Amino acid sequence: MSLVIDLRCLQDPNYRTRGIGAQARALARHAPAPFTGLIDPSLPPLSPEDATLPAALSPHAYVPGATRFLNPSPMGPNQTFLARLLTTPGLTKAACVHDFIPLDAPETYLRDGTTRLDYFTALAWLKRYDLLLPNSAPTEARVRQIFGSVPSRVTGVALPPWIQTVSRAAPKHFLMLGGDDPRKNPESLIRAWAAHPRLRAHPLIITGSSAAPSALHLPYPLLLPGHVPNLAPLFAQAIALITPSSVEGFSMPVAEAIATGIPAIASDIPAHRAQLPPAHLFPPQDTQALTTLLLRALDDPAALIAPRARDFSAPAVAARAFGGLTPKPRAARRPRLALITPLPPTPSGIADHSAALIRALAPHAEITSFSPQTLTPLPFIAGRFDATLAILGNAPLHAKTHAFATRFGAAVLCHDSRLLGLFAGQSLAAAAQAASQELNRLVPEAEILDWSANETTRQASFLGPLARTARPLIFHTPHSVAEMQTRFRITAHHLPFALQRDLTLTPKPQARAALGVGGQKLIISCGFLNRAKAVPLALEAFARLRQTLDARLVFVGQAEEDFTPIAQVLGILPHVTLGTGYSAETTYQLWLSAADCALQLRAGPPGNISGALQDCINAGLPSVATADLADNLAAPPYVIRVGQHPAEISAALATLLTAPPETSQARTAYAATHSMASYASSLLSLLGLA
Repeated sequence: MSLVIDLRCLQDPNYRTRGIGAQARALARHAPAPFTGLIDPSLPPLSPEDATLPAALSPHAYVPGATRFLNPSPMGPNQTFLARLLTTPGLTKAACVHDFIPLDAPETYLRDGTTRLDYFTALAWLKRYDLLLPNSAPTEARVRQIFGSVPSRVTGVALPPWIQTVSRAAPKHFLMLGGDDPRKNPESLIRAWAAHPRLRAHPLIITGSSAAPSALHLPYPLLLPGHVPNLAPLFAQAIALITPSSVEGFSMPVAEAIATGIPAIASDIPAHRAQLPPAHLFPPQDTQALTTLLLRALDDPAALIAPRARDFSAPAVAARAFGGLTPKPRAARRPRLALITPLPPTPSGIADHSAALIRALAPHAEITSFSPQTLTPLPFIAGRFDATLAILGNAPLHAKTHAFATRFGAAVLCHDSRLLGLFAGQSLAAAAQAASQELNRLVPEAEILDWSANETTRQASFLGPLARTARPLIFHTPHSVAEMQTRFRITAHHLPFALQRDLTLTPKPQARAALGVGGQKLIISCGFLNRAKAVPLALEAFARLRQTLDARLVFVGQAEEDFTPIAQVLGILPHVTLGTGYSAETTYQLWLSAADCALQLRAGPPGNISGALQDCINAGLPSVATADLADNLAAPPYVIRVGQHPAEISAALATLLTAPPETSQARTAYAATHSMASYASSLLSLLGLA
């Protein structure tokens, strides 16, 4: 769907039931193609009827593939919400222009700083549109006074559906469609009507939420019914429809009167002069002239029935609005990609992976990288980027990236199947709120603490905000893609994990000598040292192995928890290194060269990947791994898949250490199908940039 329509005015109580909302609804109903509707999650939801208008909804202005954009209400609040679309050079942008009444009467409509800031910000954004769609010739003239010669097309305003149901009956009352705006000028009509006994013999009905306070005390048949959902019965018996406004952009009541054949009387202002002959008009404050016209409506109603000059049916107005909204030719250039990710020297596996990814993407796209630590909204709202990709992991480091991505929208590549660490690292309250929303039950903060201590009990994925906002959402495991469909009813995408290192392996004797490793069998486990890596389980399995085999276990990486007490209880502390610290690349590759086998485990529900396990695969290092990790990486046969049982893990390690498999052929085949170049190409396709 390349067409996007801003539907926020249908959420806003100040607009959705008024003329602006009615126009937006009519245009949406008669859009020439299925479209994406923009909504703001902070506003009330669309009505059930309005929610059926778009083929899809977007909670932000990041809409991949958009080529045309229509804004039915460009002067409403928070136009910066649309920054991404309005700054995209290859997107055709059109805006309906209703009037500039606040600009012309700031003392009435722009009396506080917030309102002024919103209005003048919207006025500035209006310059970003390729085509302005004024609702009348006078509004178009005002557009040119303010902006000069700009592309524009007068559309008119769509008549409401109930117009077709009006069937004229014996006239009984005078009618005005009022409102809560003082420019509607009901006082002049009330004075003119009350000035003559023949007029007072017929009720005056003023709909809407306001009328002159003094009118409430008149001893005449003045009726103030408030909001009237169906105006057809009132139109059917109207002697005349009077529109005494002091200023309008386009007068819908006048258009409705003309369409239904009702005598029309209106104030002499530019909008009404564009719709009615002079004989129908009176100066806005001249009650005597208005009284004369009201009497004429009684004596010679046919003289005040205006001919229909233009088709204001909804299909005709929509055709004029969308007729100039044609896609622009796409410029022939390399795509521009904003990439939000940690990069080295940040101690992060995602940083290493992203560095390799950027190298693979560089020949095909212009890459601008942004650090999570100093992130601003710029890469999310700047239309100069053809796509914005936020790369996320399960750590507080990614909290700001997550916040901006879910607020402003982005493509998201999520390295993890859960974001408990990201949420809990911000606050327990935020984590509990996210889990409660996902599980549709109250999740107390104490339960978050329990999940953090033992992820095997975790029930929430904390991926709900991404499911609602990411365009697209990409994972490295089929499990996560399936969970998105099952739990959130959204389609995510699977991108198999890629090899991120060009390894230069050192002969084992030299590597061991460089690391100071003795002659015993060497098992390594790489990555951050924490409970999510099932370290207690690994230590228990190693303790069993030590009963029959002389071996050493080295955790290559930075310790985030202290597991010394467990190793002491198991009696293996002298044979275990509980963290080497974050290793330099050369040292890390020495460990891969020196080891006899690797052990990579995960605790918690399925859906995990391990860059460290893939490094071991790439090194041709026989490994024992949690079955979920191995399957998600499509690991070759020299990776033995295990469950969560110490005896099973110990037996698998013993097999690899006593009868090591030949790995070179399978290693070469794996490298060919998991290259970073292929990964980068697939990623560009998912982003719509290939």
